[in-house]
Amino acid sequence: MARQLRLAHAREEVIADLLNRLAEKSHGFSSPKLVLIGGYALRAFVPLSRSTRDCDFALRKGQDWQIDRIRTWFSDLEVLTLEKRDDHGFMRCLKLIRINDSTARVSLDFMEDKVVGRDMEEVINLDARFEGDAQNVRITIANQPIDVVVPCYRDYFILKAVSARRSDIRDIAALVWKLGVPEVKPRLEEILPYPDVFYRKVREVIIPDIEDTRFIHSWRGTFVTTAFSEQDKQNVIDELRELCG
Repeated sequence: MARQLRLAHAREEVIADLLNRLAEKSHGFSSPKLVLIGGYALRAFVPLSRSTRDCDFALRKGQDWQIDRIRTWFSDLEVLTLEKRDDHGFMRCLKLIRINDSTARVSLDFMEDKVVGRDMEEVINLDARFEGDAQNVRITIANQPIDVVVPCYRDYFILKAVSARRSDIRDIAALVWKLGVPEVKPRLEEILPYPDVFYRKVREVIIPDIEDTRFIHSWRGTFVTTAFSEQDKQNVIDELRELCG
């Protein structure tokens, strides 16, 4: 456990340093406008945080590929993946950190114009409204206050639900517990080429996972807290079921 805590702290220090560099290069995440998504953005919405090795950004495509420009800012990082398709791009930059005999991985991921998941229907368009509704907030990483840009709660919730990985589901439970379910229905038609995927993920993946008898133990371990009761869990499930109608 002590080794894991050391690695988690070292990883956060590196992420904080990379974000500060990115903020400087992009003029405060404004040129291009870089919207922080993923696990680190959760800190903008709820007073909880979890350890994660990936720091994810969404951005709209410029006249030229923005990821090509960002790549030049991090010549000391390994570009693990660089994909440029007709309508979207993706880049993953990797940094390895060593503490004594241990190694940890930290990555910066950039999704340009679309967030594309593992399934062909898991696609989210990064439209002008996604960028326009994003908000400037201050979060804390490695005890450092850092000003970032995050999606509005509605769009962040949609991102999490469509992805629906185990870590996303734990984030969704935290969000619904603290903030309730946002109004998403009109927005789904704008941002999702396949809007039904949202409801399918909530019904078939997210709710069954939260219903599992082991969920509370897993959730508390993820966020290192004793909060979140059986009643809290049931309230979250009820709100998600109501969302699906």
